[in-house]
Amino acid sequence: MPANLEIDPENRWLWRMNRRRLDVEAWRDALLAAAGNLDRTAGGPSGNLASADFRRRTLYGTVSRHNLDGLLRLFDFPDPNITSERRNVTTVPLQQLFVLNSEFLIGQARALSISLAGEIDDALKINRAYCRLYGREPTADEVAFGLEFLTAPESTEAGEASPANSSLSRWEQYAQVLLSANEFTFVD
Repeated sequence: MPANLEIDPENRWLWRMNRRRLDVEAWRDALLAAAGNLDRTAGGPSGNLASADFRRRTLYGTVSRHNLDGLLRLFDFPDPNITSERRNVTTVPLQQLFVLNSEFLIGQARALSISLAGEIDDALKINRAYCRLYGREPTADEVAFGLEFLTAPESTEAGEASPANSSLSRWEQYAQVLLSANEFTFVD
């Protein structure tokens, strides 16, 4: 692969797949599935995507032409009032702010944390999380960084409160980071 990168760094000869971000529907479904919350029931009525208890695939969400759901609008869902041949793909700061502050994503992080609670050892939990979310085992460095974060003291040396979201446990914060990572959002 390094030889291919030297010969064709722009990938004009298509020796590898170009990186692309998941569409909002696939990303939301993947978040629900990873957390163990996806309702796989086929068919039936549509529901409100903004509702906390709507766990069906995004395909079954109601799309209003007059009031497009905020999640869909933020992550490049096409305007339902016009015909478009493709989606525009944007990367804007509001998308990451959504990932950090959204009750939906925090709920999925909590559910993921609970689903990993069966493991006794934190290193085994980290391994299971990586296998579930990324389809691979973590590297030794990734396990070490995870363990360092999970065992870090709750306050800084000066006695100030930790800047992390205090309403979430360490494992919930770690799960949120894993769900927010580019490796979960992009297909390489």
